[in-house]
Amino acid sequence: MVSIDVFVKNNLFLIPLENYGMGKRGQYVLYSPLAHHLIVVDEDVVCLLGQQLAGGGKFTDSLLQKQLLDEAVLTTPNYVTDPNDVFALTILPNNICNFSCSYCYASKGHGKDELTEETLRTVLDFFVSPTRIHRRDLYISFGGGGEPFISWKKVKFVMEYSDALAKEYGFHISYSFASNGSIMNDEILTALKRYNVKANISFDILEDIQNIQRKNYDLVCKNLGTLLDNGIFPTINSVITPLNVERQVEMVEQVHQRFPKLRRLSFDYVVDANLYALPGQLMSFYDAYIDNFFKARALGKKYNIVVSSIKYHNLEQIKMRACAGGFDLTPNGKFSMCFFVSSPNETLYDSFIYGAVNGEKIEFDKQKFKSLVEFTDNDRSQCHNCFLKWHCGGGCFYHVKTYTKEMLDVMCQFQRKFSLRALLDNIEN
Repeated sequence: MVSIDVFVKNNLFLIPLENYGMGKRGQYVLYSPLAHHLIVVDEDVVCLLGQQLAGGGKFTDSLLQKQLLDEAVLTTPNYVTDPNDVFALTILPNNICNFSCSYCYASKGHGKDELTEETLRTVLDFFVSPTRIHRRDLYISFGGGGEPFISWKKVKFVMEYSDALAKEYGFHISYSFASNGSIMNDEILTALKRYNVKANISFDILEDIQNIQRKNYDLVCKNLGTLLDNGIFPTINSVITPLNVERQVEMVEQVHQRFPKLRRLSFDYVVDANLYALPGQLMSFYDAYIDNFFKARALGKKYNIVVSSIKYHNLEQIKMRACAGGFDLTPNGKFSMCFFVSSPNETLYDSFIYGAVNGEKIEFDKQKFKSLVEFTDNDRSQCHNCFLKWHCGGGCFYHVKTYTKEMLDVMCQFQRKFSLRALLDNIEN
């Protein structure tokens, strides 16, 4: 067997299928993340291809050379290192919530804070400015651990004011929101359609699970129906916990039966460092998530429903850093590197805040911004040969700050198992 280094230095990664319970001994996936292509080969072929690379840096098979090496993209930074280059703004209008979700990442920060129109105007004047940034496509989203539509007047102001700035200076702005689905009316519907706002509704789909974890099942169903009747087709974001991890197929079936117009579901596992005390327990949960996710995805395909997740989507991206760097405007007028951290009541607040609105001025700690966005955990020895290094980008800083090393190792193991299954799933389908 040739050294795997001859593959790695060409950004090719050998994945033994046996290690993941997906194949027999001596079977490998040879994966080129930069070319978005893979082949399944046995050990004899691995040796032959390794010898070819070691001898001349190329494969003798021209098609294989093209698919795995010649079509590889050049790696360029997917992140910005200066606030003046940021093109994405996430606005957390408030920390007020009318739900009490069992897994809420922002529960410690709930209160009565709300962004003022003056603060929003200052931020938008800075953000949508031709003297700040050269690119002309910008992105504004509304979300957070509070319910954004509780502050509907502020959300509406942002869209109206930023749209006027965009028209004046020649920008194009894409909008989106993430809501718990509790607030909907004709004024909101009109604005969503006028500004072509991408809709995301957090909803756990099954009545018993929704009412245990989030409550207000009937209200959310009513407002979902209103959105669909008005030609707005949201992505449903469902949090997968120990309570529903085995019921993902049932969730797809329920969507098909009750909301046949829905076409996009995102099933993401809960982020909670206290979910399990032992690494083995966490891995068992992740294994159940993987098996049931792909069963749900297969059923979704039958119904023309796309079942995806953040980790699945990451395989479509080439990343040098997990976080591209953006503005996450908190309800008290601060800038955070992550919308998961937005309140002074949260332990990691000081670690993530790098700027603030001060009257009509915006102040940044540019060195802190740079250090946050350049964070990577890819220097660990196990990252060098990992086939996910160009999709993971060195891992999430929030995860590193909240999980133990033992739990982080489990998360890495999970991501490899899930991602390999996803790569093979793409071949089969």
